[in-house]
Amino acid sequence: MADLNSEFEKRKRDHIRIALDPRAQSSVTSGFDAVELVHEALPDLDFQDIDSSWSFQGHALSAPYFISSMTAGHDQGRDLNRHLARLAQERRLLMGVGSQRRELSDPGAAEEWRQIRREAPRAVLLGNLGLAQLIRTPGDQVKALVDNLQAAALFIHLNPLQECLQPEGTPQFRGGLKAIERLVKELPVPVIVKETGSGFSAATLRRLDGAGIHAVDVSGLGGTHWGRVETQRLEESDFRSQAGTAFADWGVRTVESLLHAKEVRVSYQLWASGGVRNGLDVAKSIALGAQAVGLAQPWLRAAMEADPERALHRLADRLDYELKVSLFCTGQRTPAELRATGRWTWRNS
Repeated sequence: MADLNSEFEKRKRDHIRIALDPRAQSSVTSGFDAVELVHEALPDLDFQDIDSSWSFQGHALSAPYFISSMTAGHDQGRDLNRHLARLAQERRLLMGVGSQRRELSDPGAAEEWRQIRREAPRAVLLGNLGLAQLIRTPGDQVKALVDNLQAAALFIHLNPLQECLQPEGTPQFRGGLKAIERLVKELPVPVIVKETGSGFSAATLRRLDGAGIHAVDVSGLGGTHWGRVETQRLEESDFRSQAGTAFADWGVRTVESLLHAKEVRVSYQLWASGGVRNGLDVAKSIALGAQAVGLAQPWLRAAMEADPERALHRLADRLDYELKVSLFCTGQRTPAELRATGRWTWRNS
């Protein structure tokens, strides 16, 4: 067990290190560069009228962007999550945690969340488990993950490409949709299905529409690419390293995934992430139909600064400002108004 835990912690440290490497970023853009919001030269409101707040399951939140899931279950991750949870509490932002997989085999791993909850008791946190683990885990054990975290909802992440390329991967997804449907019935909190940087086709979004889930986070191609991350962990002599190069830009771009959801007219909420780097990207996602918008790499970079608390708050200040400028300059007072009017167009090349 000690060897397995040591291997797990090394893998998670590798993920953080490589995720900050430019080579881990998709060479295909998320599509935001091809989208522009329609400028309103005569907005009938004052800048101070802008209200970017929203609510999730009765929790009043300051902005529709959130801290996307990153990592958990190791020392470096504990420090990172502590900083992020404090920020989430102080700024009233949603925060998704990294995979809670380790808690299924190591009950002591839940102590990470108990410590964080002591420091950030009011943070609105979302749990996280991979589909491959969900399929073979009884419902009461999944519920325990939610209880340990005092989570407001649970992410189920889909990562077929990563599981194929990861040396320790578990690419066993048979029965996944039925497992999600079962979980929705068993769990007392909402279930949100998310990808991990490769997006969704229209057909998959349609298949999920009858599952009873609360939302889908499209997490599209255009940002950190986990196929690239896993490829960098491999020895060059490993044939999977060469295979990883072939799949270096595999996936459906974020903007394309959002448009697929509008085409299908899904009944669940639409969330967005994948290559979101600023408040303007957040606003574009909302105009394309997203209810909430996640960022990961920008938060990770800020949290790795010498003064992480200051860097994280500066990033939140910038995102707030960029989002509000986007709303003001499209003549929309709230994100909901921007989503309803859909004031965007394709950029002329």
